[in-house]
Amino acid sequence: MRSLVRHLALFVVASLLLAGCSAVRLGYGNADSLMRWWIDQYVDLSPDQDLLLRERLAGFLAWHRKTQLPDYVLVLRQGQQLVDGRPTVGDMLNLGDGIIRRARSLSDRATPDIADFVAGLSPAQIARMAGRFTEKNVDYAKEARLAEDEDAQRQARYKRLLERTEYWFGDFSEAQAASLRQLVAGQSAGSQFWYEERLRRQREWLDLLRLVERERPPRDKAIQLLRDYAARFDLPADSARLSQAVALRRAAAELAVAIHALTTSAQRAHARHKLDDLIHDFTELSRTD
Repeated sequence: MRSLVRHLALFVVASLLLAGCSAVRLGYGNADSLMRWWIDQYVDLSPDQDLLLRERLAGFLAWHRKTQLPDYVLVLRQGQQLVDGRPTVGDMLNLGDGIIRRARSLSDRATPDIADFVAGLSPAQIARMAGRFTEKNVDYAKEARLAEDEDAQRQARYKRLLERTEYWFGDFSEAQAASLRQLVAGQSAGSQFWYEERLRRQREWLDLLRLVERERPPRDKAIQLLRDYAARFDLPADSARLSQAVALRRAAAELAVAIHALTTSAQRAHARHKLDDLIHDFTELSRTD
């Protein structure tokens, strides 16, 4: 849990949009338990905190089921159009922006409840969270091969991209995999930059929690602090780093277009089938009381 504001939102969006269809139904049906377990790993919930989360998550998930899942169907249909067509870099950037907007919607809805939750965190729980961040960062850095050179970081990125691409499009041939490797080699890995952004968000989040614990601000002030944090979550405020972040996101969109161009008609049909299954699951889940 890198933040209870944006990462709770991203947890829901990413797990639903990227999971397998059977996992969507299973995961959504157990979302309350999964989220409480996830948060407990970071703060060691007290019985009262667990009860508060249980109560607030019930309302949040009911709202999400009825209002957000139908909207996710629109995102998936947009994805189908991109799979079937000849997507541009602008199309890919717009798709990414749409997902970020939806994550912000979840964040906005959850913020008042999160304000009530973080108001009860103790110094020991905040310290536990900081320790968990450190542990997770070690794993992240190892997977991204940050201690090695840029070529090693590109290799790590290639491995992640190949796994994700084959999830959607099916197995790549040796020639396709080689082409993907060449595409990745032509770009900056960006791994160190995004790791630093990860650390920035964690640092600002912990500072916020410590401020709330120390000063016990009124609820409306805590809500505003959380909204301010969420507003600067995605991109750095520093102009030079902002330019770098925008350039890296554009490079990722360019890479997505190039990957699509590598796929065969059968592989695109594979992706359409996966999207159809997700559309069906989201539609059915949104109708469930």
